[in-house]
Amino acid sequence: MGSANSGIQSIERAFSVMLAVATEPAGITDVARRVALPVSTVARLLSTLEHLEAVIRQDDGVTYRIGPTVSSLAAGNDSTLTGRARPFLDELVERVHETAGLSVLEGNEVLYLDHVENDNAVQIRDWTGERTPLHVVASGLVFLAFMPAERVKAYTAGGLDAPTEHSIDTAAQLDKRLDGVRKAGLAWTVDELQLGISAVAAPVRNRKGEVVAAIHCHGPTYRFPDPDGRAEVEAAVSAAARRLSDTGLD
Repeated sequence: MGSANSGIQSIERAFSVMLAVATEPAGITDVARRVALPVSTVARLLSTLEHLEAVIRQDDGVTYRIGPTVSSLAAGNDSTLTGRARPFLDELVERVHETAGLSVLEGNEVLYLDHVENDNAVQIRDWTGERTPLHVVASGLVFLAFMPAERVKAYTAGGLDAPTEHSIDTAAQLDKRLDGVRKAGLAWTVDELQLGISAVAAPVRNRKGEVVAAIHCHGPTYRFPDPDGRAEVEAAVSAAARRLSDTGLD
């Protein structure tokens, strides 16, 4: 009986710690004060929760916040794609400090479904509800890279408009670009839809492994991507897309 009570108490304490960091990210001492537990106990609980990815540390290495495991569970309670994606977009913005978004393929265009802004003074406008050609945006390149070859051929048959001097405008250029996207597992565009906008996107897959959406980050070209942080951005976008895929999309 004592062992059962002890187990229940441990669960209650772990839950209280998660609630504390869900309310506002905090370090071990602050969390201990919020939940009225010894610092050593909170440190042990946070270590276990971190191992389970129920909490994660922020960039400063000492402050904890809710992690992807809990976000994924919360997302699973919403059957809509945008509802499931929002926690991962929020985490992505917090990690990368640039705007994040969600898009789907609609015909021969990208349709933007959601947009989460960062706190930078210079912002990229909200593209929610907008449509763009596939070959000039990162999400569109992701969709093209993982669709059947005959469909890509049909897309290029009518010619490719080039909104800027950096845009792809031939089928040969596109084929070469898509090979790189397949190898990398993600796509970058720089100044290809509009001068001054750069973006990176990764595929979101359903239970069958089919690409059904894309998660992206974008920002002003003058600061995004930061050459020193490019790999971190790629890892963050890929992780967000993978975690959304893992929620079991139809």
